Amino acid sequence: MASLNVPNFGKVLICPYNISHHISVTGMPSHLIKCRRQHRNAKIAICLFNRTHCVPEQELAFHMKNCPDRAMMETYQYVTSTNGNMSDLALDAAINGTKGKPDDYQPSQTGNDDENWDDMNAKPYNPVAYCETHAVIRKATHKTAAEKRQFYEDEKHRISQLRKRNL
Repeated sequence: MASLNVPNFGKVLICPYNISHHISVTGMPSHLIKCRRQHRNAKIAICLFNRTHCVPEQELAFHMKNCPDRAMMETYQYVTSTNGNMSDLALDAAINGTKGKPDDYQPSQTGNDDENWDDMNAKPYNPVAYCETHAVIRKATHKTAAEKRQFYEDEKHRISQLRKRNL
């Protein structure tokens, strides 16, 4: 996208859909959405690294190789070292545009390794059983009028029995 420096206004960008549109840098993302709707048949492709980068379809491959946001996005594919800095190999791979994982790639090790939520000996929670044994107000759904009346009478009796037991 071409940019201009307008005196007393600042930097403006030229819309890739209509060159007569000069939009401020902060307003360009919302403008692109509106302009894209109006120019559905335009042969303009959107960058995968930054949605505000709109280039002609013929230039997309070149743009993807040279996009300034590419290195920033690819750094998230690699694991950082324990001190918070990216490993040299991962950083080189991100800057040079190498695809895939570096040779020394290892998944990040966070948290406790001895914690396993699948091997719990606790019995599973059954909400229906809990509601039947505790004073929880339940609602009758998907029942006829007669079934609802009977349900609410049974509920009054159940709650009164639970209260007597707790006293």
